[in-house]
Amino acid sequence: MPAIFEYMKIRALTIFVTNFDKNKINDYIQKLEEIKDEKIWTKRIALPPTPRDLSLDKIADLIPIDSKEIIFSLFHLKSNDNRIKELAGILHTNDKIYASILLKRPEETKDVSDFIYSLDPEISTRVAVLIYDDFLLTPYFPVGSANTVTDSIGVSVLFANDYLQGKGNISLINANEIGAKYAKDFKVRYLGVDISLSPWMTESVADIIENKSGKLFSPGNTFAVFGINKELFNLAWQNKIKPIGFSEVMLPVAEDITLMKRVEEESLKLPHLQQLTFACVAGLDMVAITRDKDLYYKIFLDSIAIQFNKRRPYGIRIIPSTGSGYIFINGYGKIPEIKTV
Repeated sequence: MPAIFEYMKIRALTIFVTNFDKNKINDYIQKLEEIKDEKIWTKRIALPPTPRDLSLDKIADLIPIDSKEIIFSLFHLKSNDNRIKELAGILHTNDKIYASILLKRPEETKDVSDFIYSLDPEISTRVAVLIYDDFLLTPYFPVGSANTVTDSIGVSVLFANDYLQGKGNISLINANEIGAKYAKDFKVRYLGVDISLSPWMTESVADIIENKSGKLFSPGNTFAVFGINKELFNLAWQNKIKPIGFSEVMLPVAEDITLMKRVEEESLKLPHLQQLTFACVAGLDMVAITRDKDLYYKIFLDSIAIQFNKRRPYGIRIIPSTGSGYIFINGYGKIPEIKTV
């Protein structure tokens, strides 16, 4: 096995469970809790797209409320599903539960944007809107669903610092080997790696973009993102790694210290972020925006237009904020509100 570099971690080891079997889910929970591996940052279970004939309460009852180590992507609803209005209440009961909404039709945008507008800021970090043709099979939550035919394992990687040092290929090779090992141990299918380049605070993706093309936002940033995505796929192809899920540069503002600094400085504004998503960034993620129904509605419409043109999955997590300049979220700290103009 190649050397594992200091920074690389398995951001998510995710089991995709294809049915709503409580005994099976409990068995997987037990197996995940038995893993003691310092390279695995989070352990996760994703369930399938939510069937119409199963209540959200019954699905929530499938997981133990006292589970400490595992997080769960439980609910995946289409945008015309009336049960969306029940999500907030259920998410309030357990901070380990995540949910996604699939938005395909522009005429359903208003209801979805109004729902996001209504959310408590902490709850909004656990709800994503996915603009795509179907639910997405990815280790990244909230959108990660078990949209597959058999129980499986996939992984995502935290490797921005290794990538910055020219060692991204080694990180991806190690992640792939670790994922395959646990799939074999669990006797399930191995899917591959979501090769997305994602940040966590000081391990910044914004730093990588700025190293290639200048301060965010500057002319040339969009091309730099495009180039990074091409390089990620080349690394996967050269090392026979199957990319799954988003497999793109990710810029979740509240998870990247440099992104937050640029928002504070007002050099990075909402239109800049949306421009970057044309170059295959996974979407507008973890962005604190002042509560404004009409603005949210227009953001979603613009995002639908971008997704239609790029033909890639596009995720959105808006954190409804107060207009005071900052908002505080447990687990993230102080998040600056992004300027819209």
